Amino acid sequence: MAFTATALNGYIKRTYDPKFIDNSISQMSDQVLATITKKTDGDGGEDFTWMADVDDVDGGSPDFTVAQGSATNNASTAGSKFRSDWFPYSEVAQLTSDIIGRTRNKDGAWQQAVDTAMRKKMRAIAHNNAVVLQGYGWGEISKIQSVSGSTFVPNPRSDITKFVKGMPLHFSASLNANGLRSSTVVYVTKVSYTVGAELVTLSGTLASVSAVNGDTAFRAGARQDSATPARLVPVGLGAFFPNQNSGQDLTDATITTLLTVDRTANSRLYGTFIDATGGGSVLSALIDGCQEALTVGNAKLLRCFCSKATYASVAKDLNNGVAYYDNPQAKTIGTRELTIYSSDKQKATLEVSRVTNDNQIWGFAPEDVIAKSIGGFPHLDSEDGLQMARQSAAAGYEIRWFQQYIYQFANPAGGLRIQLV
Repeated sequence: MAFTATALNGYIKRTYDPKFIDNSISQMSDQVLATITKKTDGDGGEDFTWMADVDDVDGGSPDFTVAQGSATNNASTAGSKFRSDWFPYSEVAQLTSDIIGRTRNKDGAWQQAVDTAMRKKMRAIAHNNAVVLQGYGWGEISKIQSVSGSTFVPNPRSDITKFVKGMPLHFSASLNANGLRSSTVVYVTKVSYTVGAELVTLSGTLASVSAVNGDTAFRAGARQDSATPARLVPVGLGAFFPNQNSGQDLTDATITTLLTVDRTANSRLYGTFIDATGGGSVLSALIDGCQEALTVGNAKLLRCFCSKATYASVAKDLNNGVAYYDNPQAKTIGTRELTIYSSDKQKATLEVSRVTNDNQIWGFAPEDVIAKSIGGFPHLDSEDGLQMARQSAAAGYEIRWFQQYIYQFANPAGGLRIQLV
């Protein structure tokens, strides 16, 4: 079939139906994003709200008068009501005139070019959603260090997996207490993922956007240029399960009061926190954290996620201390799945996440963290009634992706953060 605008739109509509997109995104997603629940039934029109009930009120007494007085003096609430706006995110797959010209008269060739462009964008959207899921709601990617010319090293180095070629960046001196260093967008042109040689190269020098060591890199357009910015992306694990060590996240008023909820009255609204920064066994920290989140936080089945380096460390510890009786050839090393039990019926598992750094381990029940969206997460943008593939300029065509979403944390008390560094 020769290339025409009608043929292009027909191919996209026929191939990229919502079920195909959902399945493709799921396969491309980081393990943390793939695990959470997805619901595409958002109503829109107003902010999304949900209740988290972690506030028990105990006023009972053998003396009825005391019980009655307790009920009168301790107001019982239905729970804590979180309120979030819906956040948009867009991506664009482009077919240049050069690609169209080269494939126009070759049957099937232009469809392959379309599929290549679409797969790249689906992977990019899945990557953004995974990074945002682990963030604080400011579009942050990582702090930077070793700034030199147009290059820098992420801090921590294990955040290198959050950077991808083509990513547009802004910089600020802080997460949410300063404006942007510059409104100029620079793009990631190269990434070295080699352990020990992590490096990000940009389209311009760091000096051209006034970025320096210790700054934070943000996805351009996701961080408001203000010293008191409003959030432009959903709140993720970082804010819902903060680092509770002294001088860390709880000094930030946008963490202690989150999505209109004052969390200082009940620490369970912060989730379970285990401080493992003093060293020691990661396995011990996992046992302590899972015990707390499962028994006190009432999580049903905890799924925990760590970096590849942390998982390798745990697997090596197990390999040194466990005899594999069902491994007669002695040719299998490491561990396939680590299961942590807190009781006979409560357990957790530990898995690798591509975009989790070496500084912490996350844990939650899959049904307690929900990606809520208005329509597909993501979907092809045809809200304006125009064709799915449209001519953006005389030089080619583009296919637009779109989503409006939030991350809902239905049971904050059942979440877990183990701080390793």
